[in-house]
Amino acid sequence: MIHRKILFLIIFINFLLASCALIKQDIKKNDVKKIKISEEKKIAKVVEEKDPRDLKEELNFPEENIKEVKLTKIKINNNEKVENIEKLKKDFYLNFAFGYSNLENYDVYNTSTNRAIWDDRYTELGHTIEIGLGYDFGKIRTEISYARENGRFDEYLTYFDNSITKIGNERGKLHKDFYIVNIYYDFRSKKKITPFIGLGTGFVNSVQDSAPFIPEYVRQALVLQLKGGLSYEFYDKNVMYLEGFIRNAKSHTTNDGLGTPYIYEAKKGFDSSGIQIGFRRIL
Repeated sequence: MIHRKILFLIIFINFLLASCALIKQDIKKNDVKKIKISEEKKIAKVVEEKDPRDLKEELNFPEENIKEVKLTKIKINNNEKVENIEKLKKDFYLNFAFGYSNLENYDVYNTSTNRAIWDDRYTELGHTIEIGLGYDFGKIRTEISYARENGRFDEYLTYFDNSITKIGNERGKLHKDFYIVNIYYDFRSKKKITPFIGLGTGFVNSVQDSAPFIPEYVRQALVLQLKGGLSYEFYDKNVMYLEGFIRNAKSHTTNDGLGTPYIYEAKKGFDSSGIQIGFRRIL
């Protein structure tokens, strides 16, 4: 009986010793794990906030680890730059439009008497083309554009005798070049069908061939442009649109082409209006 008790006591003591050893081993493993996690956190923090040159002193890293962290940080920065550039490029667009324009007639006044002397008349519709490069912010778009109108100066009325001078087909050709900065507002951003309005400002260079008693005529003037229309996105950011426009040029001074000292003012300038259909491609 005594031998059994002694044997039981020995087994119990061995069990306690083994349990203590296991507990100490778990504690050591946990300590090692905590140290490893702590080191990983330090590394992450260094990558995000620290200069890699300080790693060697702060964490006692080998030189090859310093280089690896440097390369990782450079790679992350380069990837972010590429993503930002790609995102920026996706918001640029190109457009092209063509249509018809109505070239407004305008009276020419003698500035000394403020009386209309003659009336330039455009009896045929012209045509217009326009190209532009823009950036889409969402509902707001900005754009620089070039537009050209072609037409004919067909006749002019002289007021003091009410005579009309006709101009032959071989003369009186007209083209106007517009350079405009526009801003647009899309009422329904990122939708299939979107109405929009636009406002632009720039200048126009107008070139008119010679006519009877009138030499070739080249003038520049400031211009305001108002647009309104409807766009339709039909496939993967390809957009068709229909728009109307009014181009209102500032009045400008001229002469009669006869060498007289009188100064004249074209009060209507080079105004026009029209309609065009266009295509817009998101880059």
